[in-house]
Amino acid sequence: MSKEKNIKTYELFKQDRFLGILVHLLTGLGIVAGFFALIAVMNNNQKAAFLWLGFAFLIDSVDGTLARKFNVKKNLPHIDGKMLDSIIDFFNYVIIPSVMIYWFRYVPDQFILLIPVILIFISIYSYVNLNILTNDNYYNGFPAIWNVIVLYFYIFGTSQNFNLIFLILLILLKFSPLKCIHPLRVKKFKSLSIIFAIFWFITSILLILIKDLNTNPVYEVSLYELLNQYDKELPDFEMAQYIIDHEEWNSTLVLSREEMDDSIQGKIIRFMSKEKFRVESYVHKDTIG
Repeated sequence: MSKEKNIKTYELFKQDRFLGILVHLLTGLGIVAGFFALIAVMNNNQKAAFLWLGFAFLIDSVDGTLARKFNVKKNLPHIDGKMLDSIIDFFNYVIIPSVMIYWFRYVPDQFILLIPVILIFISIYSYVNLNILTNDNYYNGFPAIWNVIVLYFYIFGTSQNFNLIFLILLILLKFSPLKCIHPLRVKKFKSLSIIFAIFWFITSILLILIKDLNTNPVYEVSLYELLNQYDKELPDFEMAQYIIDHEEWNSTLVLSREEMDDSIQGKIIRFMSKEKFRVESYVHKDTIG
């Protein structure tokens, strides 16, 4: 009887270890998703990058709950799940958004390197701060969720100056006594927080999917035809040809410009490949002085 009980206990132990391995593999998929997001950034595909980051965020939202459910820490004590999770989070929540701020020029050129460097620098100490969470599991200061902030820049198409001011404010709030809720750890209103987090995630994915839907069609016509439509002159043709010859994809060229009372509006051409160009509208809301 005792032998059968030991065999049964051993089988359950093996099953729990197997489930623990699966949970760790699921966590590891988060950095794979982040890698694909980085590739999308290099390919100038913001939509795909944010969708991959969304997939990584989804994994990060459930793997901790699964790890506690299957007692992974006890069954696989030689693997530090917390360290694994922190490495992946730092890559997806800090490194990739910082690269996106630089790559897609979310802030003015004078700050294009400084802001990402500051975000990375302060965030790394945030990750090693043992007091980053309060006793009731609130974040001390603004948490390092720069992926969410950059997502809003993308969805709302905010200006470079607005992005810069907003990021500076959040950087300052990181060192403030502000308490930010962790939706999965703070016990007070936890159910409501989880419902709100699910709603936010679904709506964010939908906003990413419909962003610029059919508003900026890709033109597969000759460069000569496209520039002729906007009566561009020889220097513009030479600049466009230079961009194509040097394969500086995601570069832009102004097609039209109109000064209004409180803004500058017009259209630009975005170079995607030798054969594909995207015409986009732009509005600079800064006051013309």
